Amino acid sequence: MTLAQNLARARQTRSLHRWQAAEGPSDHAGAYEAQAEVARLSGEAVAGWKTGFAPDGSGRPIAGPIFAGDCRPNGGVFRLGAGQWVIVELELAIRLARDLPPGRIYGIDDVLAASAEVLAAIELVGTRYADFDATPLEAKLADNLNNGGFVAGTGSADVVHVARGGMALKLWRDGALIADHEARHNDGEPLLAVAAFASAGVDRLGGLKAGQIVTTGSLNKLLKVDGPAEFKGELGGIGSVSLRIEI
Repeated sequence: MTLAQNLARARQTRSLHRWQAAEGPSDHAGAYEAQAEVARLSGEAVAGWKTGFAPDGSGRPIAGPIFAGDCRPNGGVFRLGAGQWVIVELELAIRLARDLPPGRIYGIDDVLAASAEVLAAIELVGTRYADFDATPLEAKLADNLNNGGFVAGTGSADVVHVARGGMALKLWRDGALIADHEARHNDGEPLLAVAAFASAGVDRLGGLKAGQIVTTGSLNKLLKVDGPAEFKGELGGIGSVSLRIEI
């Protein structure tokens, strides 16, 4: 079986696949091909994207599709499978009002101009791999860049005044406040990777489309969860988001 077939099967059966080097992919192009094949095999629609930069310092933008079947409503429930864990990330996201088609270079102002609203969001980083730490980046990119689930919260249509350098962040776990500080993105500008990925035009799923949500990476410290928990997050001046995790 191909890597895409194994990933699609892992999704269907809620099981974990043990990656083998012979499956590939050998490069980012192969990873994007696998993303598209998993979507086709799974019958999944692309509801959005998660964006970032390759961790090798090259400045290369990377992204993974967020499938509609992996989205949960604000205040909804995400159920962990056997042996499953997730990393809870409070993030800034945008909802696109217009396509960002490939073939031109985009800046942050272009992304904002194409956005209908900015949102508070929770991304659940997860995996379909049995040995996540030993799996290379290209294989993780093929697995939707480790997207396990996503929740879009409330937001603001005042996209021009979105906090580009920093914003107030609050995060509660089971009713207890666990984070209360100014959130700063690792890239400085949360939308930098969105603009870079739109400019690159390298995916095989049609690029960034109107109506899709694009999320921009964690604003909180690493928070790995493997059991029941309830989370609520707020981004000052933007909105709030909540989710309950069950087993």
